[in-house]
This record gives sequence, structure tokens and C-alpha cells, in this order.
Amino acid sequence: MASTSDAGAPDLESIKRRLIKSLASSWEEIVKIYEQDPRAHKIKIGPSGNTALHIAVSNGREDIVERLVKSIAKNDNPVYVLSIGNRDGNNPLHLGVSLGSISMCRCIIGQYNELLGLRNREGDTPILRAARYGKKDVFLWLYDMCEGDTAHDYCQNRDRNNVLHLAIEGGYMDLAFQIICKQEDLMDAVDYRRFSPLHVLAEKPTAFRSGIHLSWFNKIIYHCISVEELIPAGTSKAKKNFFQELRKLIKLPGHNSSNIGAQGHKPFPSKYGRCLRFIKLLVSQVLLVIISVMPGSSQIRKLKEKKEMHVWSLQILNKLLERAARCIYEMSPKNDEAGPRNYRIHSEYRYLEGGEEVMTPILVASRNGIVEMVEKILQLFPMAIYHQLFPVAGYGHLNIVLMAVENRQSHIYDFLLNSSLLDREVLFHAVDLKGNNALHLAGKLAGDCHLQRIPTSMLQMQWEVKWYQYVQNSLPPHFVVQKNRDGSTPDEIFQMEHQKLEDGSKQWLNSTSNSCSFIAALIATVAFASSASVPGGVKQDTGEPVFGNHLAFSIFAMASLVALCCSVISLLIFLTIFISKDQDKDFTTSLPRNFLFGLTSLFISMAAMLTCFCSGNFLMLKGQLKYAAILVYALTGLLMAYFVLKHFPLFVDLLKATFRKVPERIYKEYL
Repeated sequence: MASTSDAGAPDLESIKRRLIKSLASSWEEIVKIYEQDPRAHKIKIGPSGNTALHIAVSNGREDIVERLVKSIAKNDNPVYVLSIGNRDGNNPLHLGVSLGSISMCRCIIGQYNELLGLRNREGDTPILRAARYGKKDVFLWLYDMCEGDTAHDYCQNRDRNNVLHLAIEGGYMDLAFQIICKQEDLMDAVDYRRFSPLHVLAEKPTAFRSGIHLSWFNKIIYHCISVEELIPAGTSKAKKNFFQELRKLIKLPGHNSSNIGAQGHKPFPSKYGRCLRFIKLLVSQVLLVIISVMPGSSQIRKLKEKKEMHVWSLQILNKLLERAARCIYEMSPKNDEAGPRNYRIHSEYRYLEGGEEVMTPILVASRNGIVEMVEKILQLFPMAIYHQLFPVAGYGHLNIVLMAVENRQSHIYDFLLNSSLLDREVLFHAVDLKGNNALHLAGKLAGDCHLQRIPTSMLQMQWEVKWYQYVQNSLPPHFVVQKNRDGSTPDEIFQMEHQKLEDGSKQWLNSTSNSCSFIAALIATVAFASSASVPGGVKQDTGEPVFGNHLAFSIFAMASLVALCCSVISLLIFLTIFISKDQDKDFTTSLPRNFLFGLTSLFISMAAMLTCFCSGNFLMLKGQLKYAAILVYALTGLLMAYFVLKHFPLFVDLLKATFRKVPERIYKEYL
């Protein structure tokens, strides 16, 4: 036996060397080796542990894969060869699924459906891997290949992560919708963290419109883009024709009697709405042409993908909540069929199971700022306002209001503040395990992930002060003096938590004011010298300026006056900021407003000084030099405009932060 093994070992090494050599030159040689010697089917090449079939699948060579599989099928045990895994435990079918190739998957599976149940080292079957990589077409094809109830077993790994969890977590909402249509019971499943699909959806704020910030231009395009809702696979839906939609919006005279109100008045608002729908339909068709034709429309394509995710996420949210509503009915004492399984289904709404910390979906949505989910859950389950975070390690008893305040979700708090809720007073008067009310939590310093999205320390401090004052004004006065279990009031917590940020804000404000005041003083000096001089001199007999009748001289006189006045005003404002006491409350209005006015005056004085120089210099030039100087003036103006535009976003942020009553929320994504 030993001699036989020793004799065969060199042959295997030679086959391996031939395979490695042929991979770099010719796939035809690989096919030839597979057909001549079945031992080549099992040989792994390289440290990744891939066979030649693995490499052919990874390279997308469908023709070679088909020929290699035919050679393997002639073997005594083709299922064993096709199930050989690489270093990660992935067999060729796993790799074909990752590429999304149905043809290669069909070729590899053939008549061997048992390959559908093989798992890699992560515990993923091919169906699970299709969901993980968002390959919807491959998933649907593999699902239809499963026999009986085997699909249910193949759709979940060892960590109890199922295909619905993976699809939602990966942001593949179209695939998640099809999974729900195929297996509704997966909406009730929980993973090892005891997270339901609704929990996973609540962890994706950018999957909803409230989770992203759009510029005004992108907002217009976003609202004009038309997105169709998803339908179950295999069902037909009539395509909407542009002229059919147009016919619905246009009604002939004499057929509008039903539109007349009870008082006999014509419904003008409905006509306005019809006109707006027509414009939206027309613009959506134009955008559709741009998306399909123009190569430089990547931003529009991105907005379309975002809107598709938002619309489809709402569909999935409605499906999950409808399922939960049915489960509540099944758990009702009036339902005779209620049993232990029905209570198991509704596990995502329990506070704690198995001694582990689990937030309910509405708390997760409140923490991540998904106002659509919060609003929908409260509509269907009004009692969800009583959900609290279970106490763990001295931390807990946070309800939806406290969760929104602590995580700086201003739009969630504003929604709860202005909505009619059950026991509203109890909700806003709640305290956590340490006795902190909503104002205590508002006084705590925001996390780094929140502050890093605000450009400067002064704006960060301004945001924190405004948020604290907004929460304070929405609560009863006695909350200000209420103490927690450590004996601290909200003001004391705010002072202690924000001391370092306040020092940084003062330092930034002083250094910026010092630099701006130096520039303002320099401009004031030059502007004063310019206003005291007259280009071209004066007439000796009358004392009038020589160029007094020229338009450029009038511009020079006004520009020098504006530059002098604005620079002096700016200098005084920055000196006032420099010597101010810098109290916490000053960061709300006085300091940012003074800084804003000083910065505006400085920009105006710089522009006026440039205008003064150009107009005065233009008067001194003669002939062709005037036209040559225009290029120099234009270049200088462009450099000035570049400087202003570069710092303009900070100016706009300061402007919005100063005059907004409610601090602007911090989004997860900006477009």
C-alpha cells in the first residue's frame, strides 16, 4: 500500500503543476486534463484552496464551467466533487450564486438538488448567500428548485440569521419584499440577538426619507422621480402608459359635475392639484429619458435608487406591521385558537427574553430618527408609547421620548411634542433608572458621531445650547430644578458635561475674531487712505475732481465709503466679541449673531475695497491698457469669488444655526 501511494504522489503533483501552468495560458488545456484524469477534479490550487472549477466560476467562464461539470458528471461520485469547498468552505455553487449567474448555477446543480443544502464556514447555504449578496433573480430560482419544506431549512443559518434579516440588513429591499411574499413566517423569526426583521429595518435610517438630507436642487429632482411599488414575483402588472396617465388627469367639459361641492362651489384646489400632478408626470418622463440616455446622469440615478429604497422600505414596513397586527389578534383572549406559538410569534414586542437586553422596534426607530416607523407604529399600536428599555447594568427605563432626547433626534421629539398621544404627561414626565428626566438627558454632551458632523466647536456649542433650551421650553418649569439620584440638576449636568466644549468654542471664537479684526483694521486703513485721495487730482480753479463726471469716479467714491464704514463696523464687532464674557447662554444668540454680522461686514468691506481699487485704477489708465486691465480685474474677482464660495457653507451653517428655533437635525447621509 505504501508503495502504491508513493508511486501515485508524483503523478498528482505533476497534474497540479499542469493545472497551474494551464490556468495562465489556456482553459482548453484545463478541460482536457479534467477529461483525461478524474483525479484532477479534486486537486486544490494555491493557498485559497480553490479547484479549477472554483476558478472558472469566479472568472465567469460559463462555457468552461459547463464543460468541466460534464467531465465531473462522468465520475463515480459527482456530488462529492461538486461539494468540495475552498478555504472559506465555499463550493462552486456558492461562488456562482455570489456572481448572480443563474446559468452557471443551473449547470452546477443539474440533477443534484442536495447541493442546495450544503453550507460554508459561515453556515450559509447557496440561498442564504444569494440573500447576503442581494442576488434576487438567483434567489428566486434557487427557491423554486427546493423541494417540499426544504427551503425553510435552507433559509436560516446556525446563528438564526435568515434570508429576510440578511436582505434587509444589506439594503436589498426588492429582494426582502419577494422573500416576505414567499415565506411570511420569516417575518416572525428572531436571530441570536433576538432581533426581528422589524428591528433590523429600524437600524437602517437611510432606508427612509427622514434619514437623508437633500439639497434644494436634489429635493426637486427627488420629488419628480416616479417609482413603482413592488409586486410579488410571477404576478403581472399592467405597465403605466404616459398617455393613459395623461388621460386620467384631463377631463372633458360637461363631465365634471361630480367635482362640484355640496355648496355648488367649483373645487379650484383639485384643479391646482391636477395641474401639479401633470407637471410631475411630465418631469418624471423627462428624467426617465435622461436616466436612460445621458451618461453623465449619475446623480439622478443615485437619487432614483434612493427613492426606490425609501418607497420599498415603506412597503416592507407596512407588511411587517400588518403581520404584527394579525399576531396581536391571534393572541387576543377572544380568539379561541390562541396558543403558545402565537405568543412566540409576537416576541419582537417583548422587553426581555432569556436575560438579554432587547429594545422594542419603536425604541430602535426613535434612537435612529426614523419618524416614519415611529408614526406608523403609534398609529397601529398606541400602547407602544409605554415601551421602555429594560434596566441593564444600571442603565435603562428609557421610553421613546427619553430615547429621542438622548440621541438628539429633534424631529422625533418635535413629532411627539405636537402629536396627540395617550398619557402624554406621563410620557414626558418619565425618568430613567438614575432619576434623569428629559432635561437631564438634554444637558448631557452629545456623542462624537453627532458632533463630528458639525463643522466648528462654536457651532457645536450653539447646537447643544439650543437643543437644551428647546427641550427646556417644552417642559414644565420645575424640571429645571429637579434633581436626579446623584443630586444634580439639569443645569449642573450641562455645565459639567460641556466645560471642555465651551473652552474649545471660546478659543476658536477668540482666534477667529483676532484674525478677522486684523484684516478689518488693515482694510480700514487702506479705505481711509483711498477716501482721502482723489484719482487724477482736482481742478486748480474750481477744486472739483478732474474725473468727477466719470461713472468710474462715482463708483470709486461710494466703494471707498462702504469699505471704510463696513471695515470699521466689523472691527468694532470683533473687538466686542474678543472682550465679551462668553457665557453659555451667549452661544445661543448674541455671540453667533455678532460673529455673523461681523463676518458679513468684513466680506462687504473686502468686496468694496476691491471695487474701489479697480475703479480708481481704471481712471488712471489710458488707451488699450484699459482693456488689458479688465482681464486683471476679472482674475482678481474670480479669486475673490473662490474665497467667498469656499467659506460660504460655513457662513450658511452659521446663518441657519443662529436664526432657527429648533436646531437642525444631524442626518446620516447628505446628498
